[in-house]
Amino acid sequence: MEWFSIAWVFGIITLACAFFFLQMLVDYNSQRGLIMPALKQAREIRERHEIEIEKVDRLTKEAEAQLSALQEESKAISQKIKALDEEIDVRKEADSDAG
Repeated sequence: MEWFSIAWVFGIITLACAFFFLQMLVDYNSQRGLIMPALKQAREIRERHEIEIEKVDRLTKEAEAQLSALQEESKAISQKIKALDEEIDVRKEADSDAG
């Protein structure tokens, strides 16, 4: 069985590996060609969204600052209303005592 030698087996395995490697390179390049435009578009969208997110964060901070100022104003007005209600009650009692 001289036709069957280990050198032929290794030679065939080497050729198969080389063919497999070349096939993987071709598939990689074709898939990369399909994916790269989508990745570029995704990066552009992400950059636009980052700008929008920064705007929203800035507007949120401004709104929170305005809200805290309005809450303080609301507390002051509530205290004035409470004081005026107490004064009304005192005057009603004084009028009922006088009358």
